[in-house]
Amino acid sequence: MSRTPPRLGNARKFVYQIFYDDRSRGMLDPGFIPLDNTPNERPDWYEFWVMRNFLRANKLEEGAWYGFLSPKFEQKTGFKSEFVLSVLDRIDGHADVALFSPGSNVLAYFRNPFEQGEFRHPGLLNGSQKFLDEIGFGLNLETFVTHSRNSVFSNYLIAKPDYWMQWLEIADKFFKFVEEDPGSDLAKPTPHEDGHAPMKTFVQERFATVILAQGDFRIFAPDLSQHLRHEDDVTRRSLIACDFLKERYSATKDGEYLQMYEKIRGRIEPQ
Repeated sequence: MSRTPPRLGNARKFVYQIFYDDRSRGMLDPGFIPLDNTPNERPDWYEFWVMRNFLRANKLEEGAWYGFLSPKFEQKTGFKSEFVLSVLDRIDGHADVALFSPGSNVLAYFRNPFEQGEFRHPGLLNGSQKFLDEIGFGLNLETFVTHSRNSVFSNYLIAKPDYWMQWLEIADKFFKFVEEDPGSDLAKPTPHEDGHAPMKTFVQERFATVILAQGDFRIFAPDLSQHLRHEDDVTRRSLIACDFLKERYSATKDGEYLQMYEKIRGRIEPQ
């Protein structure tokens, strides 16, 4: 952790990118700080293991930005470090969390990332609900509504220490919850890309949305319309409308917005 963080203007930035071997190290953006996970003691936890260990072992600098990105960050988002760091410099003092999520079409289409997770990994929603109920979080994932300005995939966000302390509190509870019941559905494999990964992997990366939807943080997110690409222009416009209607519902709790969203979504193929 000795490397001096990149610095632009007055904002201190500790944006780490995790690597596991020579191949993944070769994928890193030189503008980020390499975070070595070559021992890879618990590959079943993927980046969660590295992030949690870092936060437990290091005191975060007040007012600084911290992020923990996978080697596939640019591949998944198209964002380079120059863009990310310049955004942080521009929004410092006006935001506590910056989102750089892939999958804008998915964030727009589904009611929330847990519904999307259930679509891809059956059992995820129920397992996530059991955990949240166990820790007394008081959130119904079936009725939970999020949008592109308060939800994110893959932990692709950069945030101030207060966010990470909330994340660590949930992460510690989740680690204990899963480790104490290794036979639970959350520890079982689910299809992922060309192989399988434990269900818990896909649950933990959705904790950011649970935290952000509570409204305690000032959030910056790129304009969905600028990053959402779809071959079918009608579908693209429909997805933008879905995201807008979910955002309006979240702000007003007016059920008509949700009904309109469901009506438009029903005309689109699952993303």
